[in-house]
Parts: sequence; structure tokens; C-alpha cells
Amino acid sequence: MRTSHSTRRSLSSRLAFIGTAAVLAVVPVLASAAAANADDSFAVTTPSQGQVDVPEYLPNTAQFAGAGLSAGNHVDVQYVTGDGSLHTAIYGGNTRADDGSWTAVANFDLLGVGQTQVISTVEEVAADGTVVQSRPLVFTLAVAPNPANPFTVTTPYVTETIDSATPTFTGTGEPGAEIVITYGARSLTTAEAGRGIVGADGTFSIVTDFSRLEPGAGTQAQGGVGAIFTETLNGEAVPGADQQSILFYFAEAPVPLIPLTLTVDPSSLTVADVTDPDKGVAITATGFSPNEGLTATLTGPDGVAVELSGAGGLFADDEDGSFADRLTLSGDVLTGEYTLTLSGNRSARIISTEFTVVANPVTPVTPGGNGGNAVPAPTGSGQLANTGFDAAPLGALAGGLLLAGLVVAALRRRAHV
Repeated sequence: MRTSHSTRRSLSSRLAFIGTAAVLAVVPVLASAAAANADDSFAVTTPSQGQVDVPEYLPNTAQFAGAGLSAGNHVDVQYVTGDGSLHTAIYGGNTRADDGSWTAVANFDLLGVGQTQVISTVEEVAADGTVVQSRPLVFTLAVAPNPANPFTVTTPYVTETIDSATPTFTGTGEPGAEIVITYGARSLTTAEAGRGIVGADGTFSIVTDFSRLEPGAGTQAQGGVGAIFTETLNGEAVPGADQQSILFYFAEAPVPLIPLTLTVDPSSLTVADVTDPDKGVAITATGFSPNEGLTATLTGPDGVAVELSGAGGLFADDEDGSFADRLTLSGDVLTGEYTLTLSGNRSARIISTEFTVVANPVTPVTPGGNGGNAVPAPTGSGQLANTGFDAAPLGALAGGLLLAGLVVAALRRRAHV
């Protein structure tokens, strides 16, 4: 039996005009049409008749599939909306294979609030709009396209600038559901900003805490904060309640940026002391990003870079971004001013400081059988401690560098990661 779209829509409009009470009357009419076409090949295999919890394909949609679609024809789906009218559901057309099998995506966004049952007719339609065959189909969606208690975030809105360091976030959801708010925190971790329960009226209000942000982070200049909202009920995700991601900005960073500092102690020492594994130069730094990798460079008095042994595994502290270690030189050490530079691999913060190496004092020698010649002081060609790193001397004018404790730091970091 063939019907034109105009004839079918006229009948559909009359049924729809009765409203939702016509739903029960529609089903027998559709069933009769199916019986009249029982010998035809057009078929719907997905969803099946009476299927429940049909999965959501895309928001508000379900995927259809079937067989027996003639070349040149297409599939259309009509369904009863929330106000009782009929509406076309096909979204984005459909695909037909050479064997007549077909797939399509149908959008049911006009169902009533909280409604999951779909009463529909799946049609094979010719190119001229004539309905060639039709199949009645009733099924139930797993997720209501228009939930009775939608999961939404009302504050903050996207790109809102917030004055408070502990803002209150609000929204709606399923009564009794738990809302958890998380964000990207320091040391490349995820922290919880707050959690709360949706009230009986379907709303929630949660005071948040973003104190685990990296120092100085959260402002618009630093890229803001991406807050992730999730909704669960009895430990399970609420159907259709997808995660909500909101980007917002703090007017001022909740965790102030720590000043960038780098100090050495002592700032002046002898060749003997700088090459002594138990002495050397104590290094203290602050203001880097927590747990970020650090790069250290050292320039000698002659302006030539001194190779640093063991400088490849440096990390700032997990909590406050500080750094502390001890530096010693080895080999033929030049006297004069050295420049030490630390840079954060993630924060791109850079700072330098200087220390001076002076010659060892010469001890006067009482003239004797050696003809009065003084014994020269040591030149500082000390050995590295047994730390597992080898110094890499750069010749007579360059000394290797050992950052004492770097091996321990590197191993600790590797174990931590």
C-alpha cells in the first residue's frame, strides 16, 4: 500500500489533535498498517518492538537499523511528541548498503518532561515523498531527552570572574544525588573543591575550596580554572547526567604566587672548600611550580659553561615548589665568579645568582734543607664522592660539577612518579 506524505500527515494531524489521549488509539492503526504489509521486505531490527532501555547514541537520540530498503528510497521516523503532535525524528539522514540494510539516527528531543516511552512509525519513503511501507514501533529510551530533574550548573557560568577565594557553586539535579566538584591541582594532580547533596527541590549549593591550586594559578592571565561537576546516585552515575565542565576565573589567585628566590651559602669560598663533598655551596630556591622539573646551568669565571654532572633529575618540592641541594666542583677549578641559573621546565620561571671561588691560602714554610722553596697549595683537583655520578672535566680550565644529593633526589622522584 502506498500513501502520500500529505495524506498520511493529514491523518496524523487529526490523531495528534486529540492530544496524548490519542496515543493508545494510534498503536492499533499502526499495527493494522504493519499487518497489511506483512509480506513486504522492509524491516526494523533496532530498536526492537517493545525494547526497553534503548541506549542513548548522542544526546536525545537513538540509533536505528534495519533491512529491505529499496535503492533510491530513504527511512523516516515519525513519533508522538510531548504535546501529542507528530514530529519527524530522523537526524542527519540515513545510510543504505548494497544489500538493502540501513542505519539512521533519530532525535526525540520533543518528548515530554521525564518521558522515555517512544510511540513511532518507521517508514520507507520514495524519492517523490510517497510512503512505500511503514512499521509501527514502540520502545523505551534509557535516558529521558528532557529529564524531570536535569543536571545543570547555574553558577559559575562559563568564563565568569569570581571575587571570592571560596565561591559557592549552585545548580540543579536529581533529588538525593551527590554532586562532586574537582579541578586540576598542583603537582599535576586532581583535587576536590567540594561536594554536596541535591535537595528535595532539585537544587544544590556547595561552598568550594581551591587551595590546592598551584601558587599564582586561577586568574584569567593564567588560564583560569576548569571545574568538573559530576552527579551520582547511590554510587552510580545518573543516566543522562553527563559531566559538566565549567571554565571560570578568579579575580585574584586563591594561592598567592611565591616569590622567586635563589640563594647560595657561602657566597665566597676557597677552592678547597668548593671541592670538599662535605662542604661546597648550599643552594636554596623558592617560587617554582610544585613538582616541576628544573634545569640548572653553571657558567665559570671565563664565561664558559661548566658541565653539570647529575643535573638531569632535578625537581621542585611537591607542595611549595622550593628546591634545596649542595653543589661541589671537581677537577682543575678556576678561581673567580661563577653564575648559577635555575629554570622551571613548566613554569618557565628563571633566576640566577653568583658565588666566588678564591685561591687556597698559602701556608708560610720555614726555610730548611729544601733551599727555602715554599710548598705550593693544593689546586683543588679533588675526587667526586661515590654517588654514582662521574665528573666530566672540560680540561684544564673547566671543572665538573656535582649537585650533592641529586642522585638521591632523582631516585626519590622516580620512585614517587
